[in-house]
Amino acid sequence: MPSKEKNPETATIGSDPNSKLRNETKLLRDTLDLLWNKTLEQQQLCEQSEKENEYLQEYINSLMASSNVLDRQ
Repeated sequence: MPSKEKNPETATIGSDPNSKLRNETKLLRDTLDLLWNKTLEQQQLCEQSEKENEYLQEYINSLMASSNVLDRQ
């Protein structure tokens, strides 16, 4: 009489009752990793933009101050 036990080597992919759950979990984890990496990238871009804005503000203030000096002469 043949054995009813499944050999893991011959079992088809997806035959495990938990394989769907594992696949969904992996997909969610991968999606979360992608979102996290995108968040870090956006955070870096935001920090870079803030630094550039500070520089531009200082530059504009400097130009305005120098134009006031020229107007007084």
